[in-house]
Amino acid sequence: MERSRQLLGRGGRVLVTGATGFIGANVVTALLHLGSVVQITVQSSSDPWRLKHVLPHVETHVASLTDADALGGAFVRARPAVVLHLATPRGRDDAAGARILEATVMGAVHLLRLARQFDVQRLVVAGSSLEYRPSDVALAEDACTEPTTLHGTAKLAATQLYRQAAVETGVPVCVLRFFHVYGPWESRHRLLPSAIRAALAGTPLPLTGGTIARDWVFVADVVDAVLRTAGLHRNGEVINVGSGQEYSNEAIVQCVGDTIGRPVRVVTGAFPRGPTDVAHRRADCSKAARLLGWTPTATLAQGVRQTVDWFDANPAAWSADEDEHPSVV
Repeated sequence: MERSRQLLGRGGRVLVTGATGFIGANVVTALLHLGSVVQITVQSSSDPWRLKHVLPHVETHVASLTDADALGGAFVRARPAVVLHLATPRGRDDAAGARILEATVMGAVHLLRLARQFDVQRLVVAGSSLEYRPSDVALAEDACTEPTTLHGTAKLAATQLYRQAAVETGVPVCVLRFFHVYGPWESRHRLLPSAIRAALAGTPLPLTGGTIARDWVFVADVVDAVLRTAGLHRNGEVINVGSGQEYSNEAIVQCVGDTIGRPVRVVTGAFPRGPTDVAHRRADCSKAARLLGWTPTATLAQGVRQTVDWFDANPAAWSADEDEHPSVV
């Protein structure tokens, strides 16, 4: 962590994409605590509700990943030593696919060019566990990459560009493949916040039918991994960030009920299975331990407890969401 603190702390200049998103907001808060000079890129349509408590302390640049000129202007003004690329374009309408591909792949092209041009010392990129083919064994970084979703396909294409650039031109880039991240500032429509609301209101919770399990990793541990990667000396690495444990949807709901002291009645089969609803998905995190000195510290019970407490202290989060702004850039 010492090199990370040298780059990030005591006035280190950091540019964060995706800062208005769930993970990005947690990272920005941590950077400010370290003493970083934090710059963020946002779209004109972005809702910065997660950052209202820190907006006076960050410099904001309006720039989409697909707008090379605007993004270049942000780099001119920010002059970052470190770039944390945490933006993950999303969307659910018919046009979403094109937006996801363009922002993810062309965004990678633009960021790699700018990282070289401005002599960025470290580019840390948010990848995805959806880059892997589903498997019933722990997924190491050399596992088969046959994504079954457009999101995973776009992320994998970008990862290949980042790795190629690291080999060919020495760009100091690393990709972190996040598994199922949860915690404070999470989107209200996701399973954990939905289960918390159902427990508090005493209403039934609709669930997808069948066996579904994911690797749940607490956002504070993910932030720690991101910050540690800023100080990594190796380029082109792909590193898993997960808990190494998988939990079913029912186990998550049970943990919420136990934490709040109110059991949640579930309605199984209320939603059809989607391409991400697989029986198993968990990370082999041994590479992160070896290269970053990182291991997750929060148990599921601890993470759920902290998330419940956070939502209790931030009731406005129940009515705020980025769903109205499908591309979180």
